[in-house]
Amino acid sequence: MKTEELKALGLSDEQVRSVFELNGKEIDKQKKRIAELEADLENANEQFKQADETLKKFGDMTPDKYQEELEKYKKAAEDAKSEYESKLTRRDQSEWIDQKLDEYGVASPYARKQLKAECLSEDSGLKWKDNTFFGFDDFMKAAKKNDNGLYLSEEEKQAAAKESAAKEKAARFTGPMQGDGTGTETKAKVPPKIF
Repeated sequence: MKTEELKALGLSDEQVRSVFELNGKEIDKQKKRIAELEADLENANEQFKQADETLKKFGDMTPDKYQEELEKYKKAAEDAKSEYESKLTRRDQSEWIDQKLDEYGVASPYARKQLKAECLSEDSGLKWKDNTFFGFDDFMKAAKKNDNGLYLSEEEKQAAAKESAAKEKAARFTGPMQGDGTGTETKAKVPPKIF
């Protein structure tokens, strides 16, 4: 849908933006699903090619040679499956970390990249189980101690919101205006010096 079409239906600018945001979220979800399906298709095509090549090789083999080749291909299939599962797990971990960093409000791309690399490293102390990194909150608290400006904790967010609200409610005092009252300042009128 186009903006003009939505406005013709009587929607306000804010409602139009909301519609586009919702559509954007749905599109992102579908893009992610498409990427998953494309990865699965690519893996299946690769397995099909390997199986086809293997069948061609078995045309005139002896039973011993056949058994040897069979074991070799079983091992290769197990390795390929393990590698594929590892890639899927790594992708899931990466997406999970991105989501958590969004929740924490980490905005700096450099900080996000470093935190993600640390989380995914073997010596981070984080354990991936049931599609969650256990110990991630403690990891983020330790990172906050090292870099206080990394993100705002809930208490800091509430304090900042209170401070902002207090500033909005506070009276504003201004000095006398110079100029013509339109907000543009002119040279102050200085009385002549008398000797």
